Amino acid sequence: MGAIERLLKLLLHYTSLLDNLGVNDLEDVYRYFSAVYLLQVQAQSLIDIAVKAASAMGFEVEGYIDAGNKLVSAGLLSNEEFSRYRSVVRFRNIVVHQYGIIDTNVIRRIIGNREYREVARLGIKIVEELRKRGIDC
Repeated sequence: MGAIERLLKLLLHYTSLLDNLGVNDLEDVYRYFSAVYLLQVQAQSLIDIAVKAASAMGFEVEGYIDAGNKLVSAGLLSNEEFSRYRSVVRFRNIVVHQYGIIDTNVIRRIIGNREYREVARLGIKIVEELRKRGIDC
């Protein structure tokens, strides 16, 4: 198993842990911060997959958003998928760098609507596309 596949395995593990949380769980401060942390590491896993995928395709990457741009230019992600990826990067940056200003309603929405599953779908798609192209994951 290569580095990208290991990252995908982690991403899917974090997704399964998030599946065990409901909106009502977020009333408990410990579960709330567990949800925030799981969303953060899930996002970072996707970002790392994108960066490594772009590099594996021979692109020079100049940041998280640029990695997504490179995957779009290679036809690996659609513009809509890139928009979702960019949102994940922004969310991760807020969580990591501005922890005190996380909008609890955003966390409730992501958990309640299971939006984090889109992150898993993007990770799976990137890995599947790399495999189709014969790139070692």
